[in-house]
Amino acid sequence: MSWELALKTVLRVAEPLFSGDEPPCAVIGSVASTLQGCQLTPRDLDLLAVRPEEVVRFAELMWAYAPNHVEPPTDHADWLSSEEQPLSIGPDDYGFIWHFGRWLVDGVKVEMAHIAAPEGYPMSADGAGIWEAGPEIWPQIRKVPFAGLQVPVVPLEIQLHTSMSRKLEERTTELIAVLQSSYDRDLVQKALSKAHRQAFDALIDGPVD
Repeated sequence: MSWELALKTVLRVAEPLFSGDEPPCAVIGSVASTLQGCQLTPRDLDLLAVRPEEVVRFAELMWAYAPNHVEPPTDHADWLSSEEQPLSIGPDDYGFIWHFGRWLVDGVKVEMAHIAAPEGYPMSADGAGIWEAGPEIWPQIRKVPFAGLQVPVVPLEIQLHTSMSRKLEERTTELIAVLQSSYDRDLVQKALSKAHRQAFDALIDGPVD
């Protein structure tokens, strides 16, 4: 199954979580980039929830894709939700608190998370930019057409900050290529750290919204 069919399945199963004027869940990661025009080949589907309650609700709606029991893997990257343990909840090594689920939808990994940053985590007001999986994305969520629906996605301007921070050169190049045609200058000012804004200004060459 392709990511497109996996997304169609998610939107069919959990449509209320991705609809309305202020949807409580959104698409992030490579699928969000692809939906906004980037030439990528997503290998999984990453979803983010505004609150832990939405992750719990999503797990309930995804019951048909959760086996009764899954043997604990040696690597958490291979962990899957099950009826016995629908979610993984707790802190990671960096102090971020996760509510997380992962399902296989005909071979495509579908991951839903709410991630709470540790106290004092730098925000855009501190000049740190906007983290793609953080709480500052929600006022900036956009909707893009897909399969006859309007799907909420994190904007490319915010994804660019995450891509630059992770030094994902190929991804950054593709994001810049799409933003060349049109981008939100005000959002760039908020979304990118000072160093990333300087790099962006040196790379971008195109009209501005």
